Amino acid sequence: AGGMFDFGLTLPFVAITFLTMMAVLNALWYSPVTAEVDDRNKKLLKTLSQATDMLSKADEMQVVYTAQLREAREKASEAVKAYKEETSKSIEMQITAAAMARETNAAEVKAKLDADMS
Repeated sequence: AGGMFDFGLTLPFVAITFLTMMAVLNALWYSPVTAEVDDRNKKLLKTLSQATDMLSKADEMQVVYTAQLREAREKASEAVKAYKEETSKSIEMQITAAAMARETNAAEVKAKLDADMS
């Protein structure tokens, strides 16, 4: 007896100790840790879901604000264009009136000079 693989009662004792330690660790350590990890994962998924919802709402708001901004810019551009047209018409009318007044004054001065010369 007593060969290389002569375990005797050591092998069953080690196997029983190993299985007992597995059961104890599973009950006292792995189950609570697994429960905490699962709770953490649920909270993370909830937070991620909320962040995704907020991001989609922000995207929708950005689209709306961009459309409103484009519309406001178009209105402002039209108002500037109308103001430029009105201003240029007013300036043209003033230039025409000044030219007519100048020609009238020139004709009066010419008539006066002609009258003085004769």
